[in-house]
Parts: sequence; C-alpha cells; structure tokens
Amino acid sequence: MQARLLKATPESVQADALMVLLLQGEATLPAEVAGVDQKLGGAIQEVVRDRQFTGKLMDQVYLRNLGKLPSTWTLLLGLGKAEALDPVRVRNAVQAGARFLRKKGNRRLAVLVPAAALQRWAPADVARTLTEAVALGNFEQRSLRTRSDEPQVDIEDITIVGLDSDRGAAEAVAAGLTLANATNQVREWVNLPANAFTPSVFVEKVREFTKGSGLEMQVLEMEDMRRLRMGALLAVAKGSDEPAKMIVLRYRGGKPGGPTLALVGKGITFDSGGISLKPADHMEYMKSDMGGGAAVVGAMRAIADLKPAVNVIAVVPTTENMPSGKATRPGDVVTASNGKTIEIINTDAEGRLILADGITYAVKEGATHIVDVATLTGSIARSLGPVAMGAFTNNNQLMGLVRRAADLAGERVWEMPTWADYDGLIDSDIADIKNTAVLWAGATTAALFLREFVDGRPWVHLDIAGSAWQDSSELKAVPKGPTGSAVRLLAHLAHLLAIEKT
Repeated sequence: MQARLLKATPESVQADALMVLLLQGEATLPAEVAGVDQKLGGAIQEVVRDRQFTGKLMDQVYLRNLGKLPSTWTLLLGLGKAEALDPVRVRNAVQAGARFLRKKGNRRLAVLVPAAALQRWAPADVARTLTEAVALGNFEQRSLRTRSDEPQVDIEDITIVGLDSDRGAAEAVAAGLTLANATNQVREWVNLPANAFTPSVFVEKVREFTKGSGLEMQVLEMEDMRRLRMGALLAVAKGSDEPAKMIVLRYRGGKPGGPTLALVGKGITFDSGGISLKPADHMEYMKSDMGGGAAVVGAMRAIADLKPAVNVIAVVPTTENMPSGKATRPGDVVTASNGKTIEIINTDAEGRLILADGITYAVKEGATHIVDVATLTGSIARSLGPVAMGAFTNNNQLMGLVRRAADLAGERVWEMPTWADYDGLIDSDIADIKNTAVLWAGATTAALFLREFVDGRPWVHLDIAGSAWQDSSELKAVPKGPTGSAVRLLAHLAHLLAIEKT
C-alpha cells in the first residue's frame, strides 16, 4: 500500500473515490469542499439542504461524480459534533468510510480534510490518524468465505489532501501505515478459528511475520518450562493435547543495561474454561483469547520498523485451556516459577496463571518496566464494554506514559483501582495465593494476582477482554469484529519510554 500527502485542490485529485470529512452542524460548506461542490453542480449542498446528510458521526452519502471530477465517486463522511471529536472517533469513522468504499470496489482513495475540522491537532498527528484509519479499513472479517456478493479488493493507494505537508507529517504517514498493517495482522490472527490457530501455528505465524525485521526470536518448549519450573503455565496446558509454547521476541534498540520494556501477552488460543467449563453460549468467541499475545507480537513488529531507542522484550505464553482426564482440577495447588504457591479455585481463571510465569520470565531477563496485555476478565468487559481497556498499575509515571501512548494511538484506557482496601482478597488458606476470589471486583483481584509476580518493577496491566472484540451492531463508533486492541498503544509506549528514560 502507498500513502502520501498532496498539495493540490481536491477537485483536481485523481482517485477512484474522494472521501470528504464534514462536521455536524456546519452552517456552510468549508471552502475546500465548496470547490468540489461547484464541480458537482451543487450536489453536496443539495443533500445537506435536504438533510440526506447531517454530518452525524458515521453518516455517509455516496455520490457518483458523472465525469465532473477526476475521481469517480465522492463519499460524504460525518465526524459528528466538533466538541465531541477526538482521534478515537476520527479513526473509527474514517475506518468505516474506507471499508465502505473498499467494498464498493474502490482501490485508490483520496481524503479531503477541511482545515477547520481537525485544527486542534498537529498536522503530523492528523496525517498518522487518517493514514491508519484508511489502512485499517482493509481488514475483512469475512476473509474465510469462499463466495461474496461484494467486490474483493484492497485499498492500494491513499492520498491525503488539505494538510500542511512537512517532513514530520510525511514521516507520520509512513508510521501510520506501519502501525495499521501491524494492527490488521493481529486482527486476522484473532479472527482465525482455534483449529487453524493452535500454539504451534502461533509460533510459525510469528516466525513468518517477524522474518527480516531484526527481531530475535526464541521459543521455549514444554521441557524448557519444566526445567524453569513454570508450574502455573504447565498447569493450564495439562488438559490439552496441543503442546504449550512460550514465544520470546527481543528488540535491542537501546544501550546495553539501559531501560528494558517487557511486553507480556496472554496467548490462550482457545479457552473452554477447563474443568470449570464455560457455558456453551458464545464459547466460539474464545478463539480470541490470544488477543493480548497477538497484540504484543504486532507491537513488536511495529517497534522493529519504527526503531525507538529502547530495549524491548516480548513474552507470550501460549496454550489451550481444555478439559480432560489430565486437566488441572479446582483445589489443586501449583508452584509458579518465582516460587509462589497458587491454589487453583477456578480453572477458567487460567490467563493469570500463564501470565504469572510469563511475567516472572521477563523479570529474570532484566525487565525494568512491565506491561502485560490480556483478554483477562468478563468483569472488565461488563464494566467498560468494547469501548475501552481497563488499566491497573503500581507506578503513576508508567501509567502516565500509557495514557499518552493511548492518546497517540487513538485508543481508550480507563484506570481502575488497586487500593490497599482490596489486599487480602487473593490470600489462600493452604497456599500463598489463590487464582480467584470474591464474586465482585473481578478485574481488580485479577490484577492483584499479577502484581505478585512483577518483583516491584513499574508495571501496568491492560485488560482488553472488552476492547479486543466488538460484536454489537448498535455501537457504530467501534468497528465490529476483532479490533487489534493495544497494538498501536504498545508501539507508542516504547517510543515514549525511549524519550523519557523513566
């Protein structure tokens, strides 16, 4: 895919389709759009006057240009009210518009940005946002269908018109493509059925995806886990015939001995709940329980391409969680690789078990800062839905960087409490800790469990159980299907850590 900024009048741009971004409630058309409207014989003004187009978020009107412009089609796309506009809503609206145009068979898109619409942000941030948004529109959730009534094309060329183009904005366009491509790869993986994405397949997919990137890859096998006494991860893996793996990626962009960011991702390729079996309804979505691990890998590929001056290690423990005669039982006690004993109350609280050994491995490998990412709890999904990921921390400085990274990425993060009031909820009568506690504050108690393994390092836990997948047709502001949650956030975080040296 190619993307570029272009200094030209929008009515002179050659493309299959011209996407025009408009705010809700504008009394007159912006000057940049008025020129297009004049060429179209007042067609834009007419649909606005007749309220066929209002500018509400996601509002769309598709116009045939009838040879009056070098482009074949014009799509009017609503951004909503100016006061509610932010990079999240811009990305999602433009992504939806790009997806619509792609499904109409358009390969070359031009995006017109009226100056007043996005004037609150720097040109580089707008350029990256729009590039990412259009490129994200290339993801197709129905990729496994053998027949389709819609044209099967990809967007191949993006032209952004109306921005002041400087070196920073041009570099931002290139970065936007990198980040969007990494996000789309993760969405494709999360979308695959579990029979096509086992832990072994995960390893091979990562090997192929990172080939030639400069990332160092290591894979720990089950005999390595036994040698390293990863009893928590092995306890989850016992019930499956598929061997567990631990994927380790290293990016050496900083000085030896400098700050090392560890990204630890949950890689459960299918979660049946184990002996504590989940209800059958909607269990098919448990193919996406490796979303955190996939996000970490996607972020690492983007980091390798963008080259921040910091060291990063990614750790992805990956296994299935299945019931069988070999499976771990509720009431069993296992020992994690840091020596803590864990009473397993519920085998469906398996993500925190594999992350415990993943985080411990990162600590032993020299991590100075730790961020773990996991589709961990139904609790956070019920609290925040698919709109935001929940964040938990022991360090305000690192949390501040995560917030800034989320803003740059166009992703929403909401910090949840880990107050001392909750201490004691994961205490066990017969072991050091237990893997589940009371019926309430489930996301917080899961985070408290993970905190037991960070060895005092600055740490943020991102629970993406809600944000990794969106299945509500009512919530138009978030794209349906796998979202690639946290990929771009983690990549931006590495850059910020390189700058801040926190």
